[in-house]
Amino acid sequence: MAIVSVCPSTVVDAPVERVWEIVTQPQGFDLWADASLVTAEPPGPASAGQELHLVTRALGWTFAVRISVREVDAERHRLHLVVALPFGVVNDEVMTFAEAGEGRTLVRFG
Repeated sequence: MAIVSVCPSTVVDAPVERVWEIVTQPQGFDLWADASLVTAEPPGPASAGQELHLVTRALGWTFAVRISVREVDAERHRLHLVVALPFGVVNDEVMTFAEAGEGRTLVRFG
């Protein structure tokens, strides 16, 4: 098994609290992920132990995606997810969100 570690980042033109609200609401996943929510167990905002089931489409095929929420730290704007993608690909990622000035947010995926 190969392990690859990367930490891409981007700056979003929205305040950190708004970005945090969007990424921690399962119904908002389609705004930032290329997938549609099927179900969240349990329903509601992201919480440790929550399982999200989504679908994504590519080349006329539909693929299942499962996101396991491991940690939610609202104070530090930190979200730890394990994402099971098609073909056995698993992303163990921590997303962090920080103010970047002028109402913008620095988002890091690692």
